[in-house]
Amino acid sequence: MSVKKTLKKIDHFFDQQTALLLSLFLLVILRIPNFFEPYWYGDESIYLAVGNALNQGGKLYTTIIDHKTPLIYHFARVPNQFYFRLLNLVWMILTTIFFYLFAKKLFKKEIPSFIATIIMVLLTTLPWLEGNIPNGELFVLGFIILGAFLFTHTKIWQNFFAKKITWPKKKMKESLLLFSSGFLFSLGILTKVPALLDLVPFFSIFALLLLLDVVQINKKFKDWKSTFNQLLWRFLCFSLGIAVPILFSIIYYQSIGSGQDYLDYGLLYNLRYSQSWSLDFNSAFMNFSFSLLGKTLYFFSFLVLIALNTKELDKRFQFLSIWFVATLYSTLLSNRPYPHYFIQMVPALALLLVEMGSRLGKKAKDVKKHYKSIITGLALISLTIFIMLSLNFKAYSTIKYYAQFWRMASGQISKKEYDYSFNNLITDNQKIAQFIDELGLEKIFIWGDNAMLYAQTKTVPTSRFTVAFHIKDFADYERTLAQIKDEEPKLIVVMKKDQETFPELNIFLKEKYLINSQFDHMNLFLKK
Repeated sequence: MSVKKTLKKIDHFFDQQTALLLSLFLLVILRIPNFFEPYWYGDESIYLAVGNALNQGGKLYTTIIDHKTPLIYHFARVPNQFYFRLLNLVWMILTTIFFYLFAKKLFKKEIPSFIATIIMVLLTTLPWLEGNIPNGELFVLGFIILGAFLFTHTKIWQNFFAKKITWPKKKMKESLLLFSSGFLFSLGILTKVPALLDLVPFFSIFALLLLLDVVQINKKFKDWKSTFNQLLWRFLCFSLGIAVPILFSIIYYQSIGSGQDYLDYGLLYNLRYSQSWSLDFNSAFMNFSFSLLGKTLYFFSFLVLIALNTKELDKRFQFLSIWFVATLYSTLLSNRPYPHYFIQMVPALALLLVEMGSRLGKKAKDVKKHYKSIITGLALISLTIFIMLSLNFKAYSTIKYYAQFWRMASGQISKKEYDYSFNNLITDNQKIAQFIDELGLEKIFIWGDNAMLYAQTKTVPTSRFTVAFHIKDFADYERTLAQIKDEEPKLIVVMKKDQETFPELNIFLKEKYLINSQFDHMNLFLKK
C-alpha cells in the first residue's frame, strides 16, 4: 500500500472519529495535573499500601485488610502512585471509548453520543466528584461499560428496542456474548460491591421483554411459552457469567486459608457498612425515606411503576431511568455524601440528560406523545438534586484545583508549596519518609489515619489494618497490640489527635520505645 493511500485512510478514520478523539483529548488534558500531586488522598493511599503489602507476600483479608472486594487492591500493586495514576488514565481512555460506542448503539446518532461522552468525561475527570483520584468507582466503570457494550450486541438488547421480536436459530454467539457481558459485570462487583446495582437495568430488559410479549402482543400460551424459553436460557448464560468470577474468588480465598476472612471483610462487611451511618432529619417521613427499608421500598415501587406503564413509556427511557434509579439507590446505600460515590451514577446520568434534552427539543406534538417519559425524567433529576441537598452534598472545587496547578506550572509557587496545599500532613510525611528511607525500614506501625505514609515509603503495616479508624471500627485493639509486641517494629508513628485513644499502646511505648522526633501532627518512637 502506498504512503498516499495510507495517509488517506488515516485521514478518513480521523474524520469519522472526530467526536471521540475530541473527548479523549479533553480527558487527557484535564488529567495532566493528576501526575503532579503528592501522596495526599486517604483511599488511594490505602489501596497502594494494601497493594504493596500483597507484593511483599501478604494475604489479603488475613494479614492485610480493607473492606472492598479484591480487584482494586490488585490494580494498586504498581510501583508507586505515578503508575497508579497512569493506569487510571489508560483505564479511563478505554472506558470513554466504549462509553461512546455504547451511546452510539443507544442513540444511533453521533451528536447525542458525543454530548453524553463529554458529560461523562467532565464528571469522571474533574475534581467535582473526586474524578481526579483513582477511586474504585472509576475502575468499576470500565468493567460495567464494556459489559454493557457487549450486551448491546445480543438479540435480547435488539429485541427490546425492535418493533417485532425475533429469535435467531444459532445460539453459540449469543451465549458467548451474554456470558462475557455477565463476566465483566462480575469483575466490576469484584472491584466494588455496589456495582451489583448496575445489573438491574440489564436484568430488567429480560422482564420487560416478557411483559411486552404478554401485554402488547396477543399470543397463544404456546407462543408465550416459546418466548419465555428463549429468554430463560439467555438469562442463565448472563447469570452464569456473573456467578463464575465470584465463585472462583470464593474458592481461591478458601484454598489459601482466607475464606472466612474474605467473607467477613470483602463481602459481608458491605452490608454492615451500608447501615452504620445514621441520619436524623427531625422528620419521621424523611428518616424513613433514608432508611434502608424506605429506600428499598421506593426503589422497587419505581420498578413496578415502569412495568405498569411499559406501553406508554419509550423503551430507551425505560432502560435509562431504571439504570439511573438503580445507581442512585446504590449511591445512597450508606447515606454518606462522599462525592466519589456519585461517580457510579455518571454514565446513566449523562445518557438520561441527553435523552431528556432530545425529547424536549422536539416538536410540541412529539413532546405531548412522550409526556410521561419527560415528566418522569424531570422528576428523577429534581429528586436527585433534593437528595443531594438533604445530605449536604458538597462538590470539590475545580477552579481552585486547576488554578493552583497553573501557579505551580508557571513558577508562581514552588513544587513544595504546591504539594503542601493538598493536605496538612504532607510536610511531616515528606520529612519522615526521608528518615524511613535512611533507616531502610520495611515495616512500621502508624497509630492514626495516615495511610499516605505507608504508601509513600512502601512500608508494610505491623497490623492487619492500614488506618486507626478500621482498628476502632472492628475493636481490634488487642490483636493489633499483640502483633506489635510480637514484631516490635523499629519505628512507631503516633498521630497527635489519636495519641490518647489507644492507652495500652502508650504503656508499651514507654516500656520499649524512646520518642525520637516531634512533628506538627505526629510523634516518632524508635525502639530502644
